Formats: sequence, C-alpha cells, structure tokens
Amino acid sequence: MTWTRFRISIALIPIACSFVALDASAQGSEQVAEPGPTPACSYSACALTIAPRWNGLAVVQGTNAHAVANLNFFWPRDVSGALGGTTSPADQRARETATGAVRLRRVGAALTDGGIVLLATAAVRAVSAGRVRQSDGVLAGIGAGAFGLSVPFQFAADGMLSRAVWWHNARYAR
Repeated sequence: MTWTRFRISIALIPIACSFVALDASAQGSEQVAEPGPTPACSYSACALTIAPRWNGLAVVQGTNAHAVANLNFFWPRDVSGALGGTTSPADQRARETATGAVRLRRVGAALTDGGIVLLATAAVRAVSAGRVRQSDGVLAGIGAGAFGLSVPFQFAADGMLSRAVWWHNARYAR
C-alpha cells in the first residue's frame, strides 16, 4: 500500500464511525407512552434535569440538584440505571434513549481521545525532530479532523440524554 493510500484510509476512519453512530441514533421512532403508575414522590423531589460539568453532563435530581449520573466526555459510562426503575413504557423509553446517548458519546469520546493522541504525537515528533515533517503534519491533520468530527457526536449525545430525561419525567405528567 502506498503512503497516499494509507493516509486516505486513515482519514476515512472517522467518516465510517460517523455513519455507525448516526445509524444508532436513528433507530427507533418516537412513540407517545402512557404515563406509568402514580409516582411515589413529587416532581420537585424526584424529577431529573441536566447540569453541565467540566467532564460531561450530570443528570441531577430534584430541587437540591443531587447528581445521580454523569454522561462523561472522555470515558462514558452507562447512565440508563438512573432513569427509572419501573417497567412503565416511559421509563423503558428513557432507558433505551439513555443507552443510545451513551453509544453516541462513546463514538464522540473515541474520536476526541484519538484526535488528542494524534495531535500530541505529532507535536512531540515535531519538537523532537526540531522541525515539522510532512508525516507530522498529516498526523496533526488527521487528529484535528477526528477532534472536529467528534463535536457533532457529543452534541447528538447531549440531545439524546435530554430526551431520555424528558421520558423519565413523563411519569410526573398529570
């Protein structure tokens, strides 16, 4: 394989990841679910909302904003357990949507982390060589591209998490 084909192949990896994540976010259609049984606690005490944190979006509960989960930017973990423990359709939809948000965040995190690693590698190589070689520029370009491509995935994950919280809070509808 020639150097040019290798660079093109590496450059296409983030694009392929974007199609996988977009397919994951497009699965399922919105359905209107009937509210579940009357909740054991009030909306002001148990409803969830989203609060920005330095490392992601926290899912916080009630007026005291007690953090119950965090959809991290760099190492996402499953947050679906915080979005309802009943078998009501709204809770099930909240957990499914939260799982989709985690999937999107993982793609975004992989692109972000990979972009940072490639940018740092290019910088270290350029500093150690005393000049920027063509290969360092290619690495930096691919790293910047992966980092830039991660932004839509991060925002899509934020939107899905917001929708999951909405589904969770549907149980409090009157």
